[in-house]
Amino acid sequence: MAQTIEKRDGQPPLSDRALTRLSSPEVRHAVATSADTVIGYGQVDAGNAEVAITDPSAEVLLDALAGDIDEIWSHGTRSVLRPLLEQRGYRAARVLHQLRRRSSLPVPATSAPDDVRIEAFRPGHDEQTWLAVNAAAFAHHPEQGGVTLADLQALEAEDWFSAAGFFLAWRGDELLGYHWTKTHPDGNGEVYVLGISPSAQGLGLGKVLLNVGLRHLADAGCPEVLLYVDENNTGAMHLYESVGFHRFDADTQWRKG
Repeated sequence: MAQTIEKRDGQPPLSDRALTRLSSPEVRHAVATSADTVIGYGQVDAGNAEVAITDPSAEVLLDALAGDIDEIWSHGTRSVLRPLLEQRGYRAARVLHQLRRRSSLPVPATSAPDDVRIEAFRPGHDEQTWLAVNAAAFAHHPEQGGVTLADLQALEAEDWFSAAGFFLAWRGDELLGYHWTKTHPDGNGEVYVLGISPSAQGLGLGKVLLNVGLRHLADAGCPEVLLYVDENNTGAMHLYESVGFHRFDADTQWRKG
């Protein structure tokens, strides 16, 4: 299946969400083969498609899934999918930039307000509270804001998951924000998700939590840290660039048009 489709140009073939949905009965799946070798895999989840191919001949997947596709992602600016989608009349509707930062760069000194404590995520205890804050923080972000308990539990079951790198900012029993980090098999780290509750905006917690995570990833030996941010999220882009992140690559969401 999709695990046999390797990275191209350093980019993962599918998003983490797509990978956690590989066995979901709610998702439509399709596979392309040549001489008993898998050359492509595609899935459509509520109209949102992801397709991983190693050869342009695997574009038959686009034909097989076409009737169910509302939106489709290509990963990386050199994705084999990009010219195929353009030829089929798709237009770029959203750009997700990948930023990178060397861990050798200094991390600015920041501290949380005196009444705020930062603790590690507690599996089996913090899920529902985190889901509520995540949904509020990403109310206008269709993928991240729609994460369910099943999605979260599937991510917790991944080999890369580490509660020690999942930082939550609390004021009493109120969760104000979080920074979930990730370490990749190649050793690089990731700002996986950084979210602040609408009720905690203006406290400067975004930079505080960002820096806590960056120090954690540096201490873990990650040479570089990457993250993904929407092109139109200028506030987040400014925050990340202010601590040394630079633009490295981009994923594109396409719509028929």
